[in-house]
Amino acid sequence: MTNEPRGSRADIEALAFARGALTRRDFMRRVGLAGGSLAAANLLAACGGSVGGASTQNPGSSAGAVKYPHTVSPDWNWSNWTLYIDEKNHRHPSIDMFDAKYKTHTNYIEDINDNEEFFGKFQATLQAGQDIGRDMVTLTDWMAGKWVQFGYVEPLEWDILPNVKSNLLPTYHGRSIDPNDEFLVPWQSGLTGIGYNSELTGRDLTTVSDLWDPKFKGKVSLLTEMRDTFGLVMLNLGIDPSKCTTADAQKAHDAIKPYVDNGQIRAFYGNDYSNHLANGDLTAAMVWSGDMVQLLPDNPHLKFVVPDEGCMLWTDNMMIPKHAKNPYNAHLWMNYYYQPNIAALVEDWVNYICPVNGAADVLKAGDPSIGLQGDPKVADNPLIFPPKSTLDKAHVFKSLSASEETQFNTLFADLTGTA
Repeated sequence: MTNEPRGSRADIEALAFARGALTRRDFMRRVGLAGGSLAAANLLAACGGSVGGASTQNPGSSAGAVKYPHTVSPDWNWSNWTLYIDEKNHRHPSIDMFDAKYKTHTNYIEDINDNEEFFGKFQATLQAGQDIGRDMVTLTDWMAGKWVQFGYVEPLEWDILPNVKSNLLPTYHGRSIDPNDEFLVPWQSGLTGIGYNSELTGRDLTTVSDLWDPKFKGKVSLLTEMRDTFGLVMLNLGIDPSKCTTADAQKAHDAIKPYVDNGQIRAFYGNDYSNHLANGDLTAAMVWSGDMVQLLPDNPHLKFVVPDEGCMLWTDNMMIPKHAKNPYNAHLWMNYYYQPNIAALVEDWVNYICPVNGAADVLKAGDPSIGLQGDPKVADNPLIFPPKSTLDKAHVFKSLSASEETQFNTLFADLTGTA
């Protein structure tokens, strides 16, 4: 059980930036842009919500009647991203309480540094129909969708997930990557939107089209993550990213290309857009909400906005690999975490979007029985517990086939200069 600190600043930075598409959470929050202490955790947040094309069905309503042996294993294994659960005195209180309750030992393994890298590590074993030595993994939408497509995920037994059924926010039902809620349970989420410096723009920005204002030439950046950049542009074009086609990717490419060619777009950035936006090198950018909340307290001119046409939602999902030896333990953890007080305990440290209904109320009041002090600053933060108006605008990018992935990436590489 890896309940020890995750190494030096350099180690954390390397792990964080290795994630590529979704690396913004770890380094930005733990070492911080201003101050760099763990106390900065309460400043970091993310935003999320309703998924494009989501249904309103109850979780598991279409899932098969899967039954697993209801026997608690003395040990089980969970792979997660680094620094992505509550921590105190080099321990994880939520896991410790879970282990005490169920008389088990959770081998909590922080070995997911990159979605593709993690998949590559176990792909041959999965293809061979063998246990990968993990009873639960936490992967991002697009990769989780691949595992579902390939048949590498065990279906959920919803009869032993009553807390998830009761407390999963309705906006997470029926996502395009798991339309019948058969395989995935959300862990944490975040949003992709627009960030800008109002002192430099001289006006509010409300849409992706505002990035093309000639007054901002050379001071605009897009993201290196294809799904986020194409997703926002597709929404601006009236295209639903959860149902997009290769033709739609071509339209997004063609909408961006003139602004690459004429110098309107300075660059495509990963996390490093943050420093450029903070110091005024950029006027406006496509951004990740967690990074922006880290920046906002230090610069009142910086703004984060959900574009009028919508924003992109990403979610990291708990799921059970095919042939896992201890699926019941994984179910027990999912159900345990979906208690509002446990979710609040995790959320107070992680500060990303919590998918558990009722967690904000617990976090505001606190729960002395689990050592949770009230934290209204986090509970009332609309970027951590966003309003319905935000939730209704969030969309999930579709899970691409292998052929689509190649074609989408080729189009995107033509824009970024990495072809």
